[in-house]
Amino acid sequence: MKSILYKVLFGVVHLISLWPFWILHLISEFLIFIIYRVIGYRKKMVLKNIRQSFPSMSMEEAKAVRKEFYHHFSDLLIESIKSASMSQAEFQKRYRFINKYILDEYHKKDKSVIILSPHTGNWEWIFSIVGIIPYDVYAVYQKLTNPYMDDYIKATRQRFDAMMTPNREIFEKINAAVAQDKQFLIWMAADQACKPEKAKWVNFLNQETTFHQGFERMARDINCPVFFMDINKVGRSNYELNLHLIAEEPGKLPEGAIVEEFAKLSEHRIKEKPAYWLWSHNRWKHKKKTI
Repeated sequence: MKSILYKVLFGVVHLISLWPFWILHLISEFLIFIIYRVIGYRKKMVLKNIRQSFPSMSMEEAKAVRKEFYHHFSDLLIESIKSASMSQAEFQKRYRFINKYILDEYHKKDKSVIILSPHTGNWEWIFSIVGIIPYDVYAVYQKLTNPYMDDYIKATRQRFDAMMTPNREIFEKINAAVAQDKQFLIWMAADQACKPEKAKWVNFLNQETTFHQGFERMARDINCPVFFMDINKVGRSNYELNLHLIAEEPGKLPEGAIVEEFAKLSEHRIKEKPAYWLWSHNRWKHKKKTI
């Protein structure tokens, strides 16, 4: 019975995804009212995160950033729905990869690469670039507990041949690819909180913050270049993507340097346009113990 209900739900979502953006943006305006005014989804947490990250902001300025964040958040929900039926051509109009030539050059050198992004702009659309780059792409994600939702997300994200890979499986997949001498690109959103015992602590947005170290260990193990993907929102449902090199040869850098540079570049993007980061994530749930 559940499977039938979910199939109906996903069918409705797909039909909505066929509507033009101007209609979906009108729906987004209604969603903003529901999420922000009626439900008040994580409003206190969002404001707290903003104020702690920008202590020089006045309360009025912080609330303005919060309000703009909810506008962006609502549009993200609409964009996720729309992505179910967008063509490659439609994506390229709204999700422009400015310096794609860098990946072409590294592919010609027979080098695999790792790309890291924060949760800024629209990270969900990253799967759309797979059709225009020369690599096999492993997109690392957190597997959902709901199997129907997980299957749907994978199906929509793999339309352009991205290989959606649960984070627990990525090391095994990559080791197998390396053993077969395959070229690949690994993409992950790497700014989520992690357990303190496994974390690299970095001063990020005015606070001691946990960062995953797995992507740095992987980069060192397979010795491949690491890039930061800057996803810059330039208009409503319009984004520009730019690559910035973090490490050409990870093994030659001090331990923790890649994590620190990723955090630095993420912070720069957030400070430039603060409303477009995922403030509703409980990013600072872990506190560093002081001796």
